[in-house]
Amino acid sequence: MSVYKTIPFWIVVIACCGCSPKNIAFSTNDFKSGQFYQAMPAILTKELKIDSVIIYETTFEEKPTEGYYHVDYSEVNAQNDNNILHYKPYKGYYQKLYILKLVTEPKDSVTIYYSIKYNAFDQCIGFGPSYLGFIDEHKGLLYFYHELYTRTKKNAFSLRKSKRQLGLYMNANELRPYKSINIQKLIVEKSFEVGNNVLIDIPQIFRDSFALNFQYLNTEKIN
Repeated sequence: MSVYKTIPFWIVVIACCGCSPKNIAFSTNDFKSGQFYQAMPAILTKELKIDSVIIYETTFEEKPTEGYYHVDYSEVNAQNDNNILHYKPYKGYYQKLYILKLVTEPKDSVTIYYSIKYNAFDQCIGFGPSYLGFIDEHKGLLYFYHELYTRTKKNAFSLRKSKRQLGLYMNANELRPYKSINIQKLIVEKSFEVGNNVLIDIPQIFRDSFALNFQYLNTEKIN
């Protein structure tokens, strides 16, 4: 199996597991909605007022790539054009991955991860999963300890917490606020038993040190 063929597998396992193939009336404009975050104080069991959200984004696109004597179709990071057949026009499925850092009063480190999938007609067909955690900027660490789900009522999205706990570490060799977050390693922690934890080395698997590089998008004031 080529390196590029491992990309869709990894994305399915880590980034978009649980997505359902149906149109979802979602837009990133929903990030501005206070209703989208209305459950956060209850989820965190803290009295917090959300002032704004700092948004980081990266995109994976389905592209034709050079395989061994044939053409592969794989999801690759849109910022990386290695082995992409630029002379072959093609638009397929793509997905956007988000890291959202909430700015709160009082100050707290609350971070949300999202994966959103689109078809070739730019229709949202997969929303989630979503993880709740925090960022330790000094250690270059993102830790996610709960999975989040969405409630939809009259096309308004809000969040609810899964009863099942999560242990997902994202290690960044570059974490520049309002610039970028470059993830190098992921550890899925299931238990303290030997062999029960999964380590994903991004540069080794993708042969690209910036395969999971989130760029600062903007800062949205919460309505």
